[in-house]
Amino acid sequence: MRAAARRAAARLEWRGLAILTSGVAWISYGVHVAVQPRYGTTRGIAVMLDLMPMWGWGVGWIAAGAACLGYAWAPTGRDVPGLLASVCPPLLWAVAYAMGGALGTDAKAWGAVAPWASHAVLVLIVAATTSPRKLVISNG
Repeated sequence: MRAAARRAAARLEWRGLAILTSGVAWISYGVHVAVQPRYGTTRGIAVMLDLMPMWGWGVGWIAAGAACLGYAWAPTGRDVPGLLASVCPPLLWAVAYAMGGALGTDAKAWGAVAPWASHAVLVLIVAATTSPRKLVISNG
């Protein structure tokens, strides 16, 4: 059992670890949003609640987290759905908070834009730095 865990961890690498961590976080956050959302969250993303109720957004976060967990061990290049699932929800939330601040639904919503966007940026940085470089050979 320990050997299998070591092999799985060795295969995960940094990119997979970033996707896996996002998956665990998104499932946890999604359950929270679906079951008992904070008042500040519902007020901050009020513009999104016209599209779907809060429990629906929670299910979306859970689905994104499940996709992250499913693709975390995939080789680089085949893990793109997991990478998108780890980046898109926080970017959507950052945009929703920015819209909430701009439209005046919550004057404090601006404070949530950078934390949500920064998670997506950090995952993209890890993905970019761990991607294999493409070697182009030119004859001439």
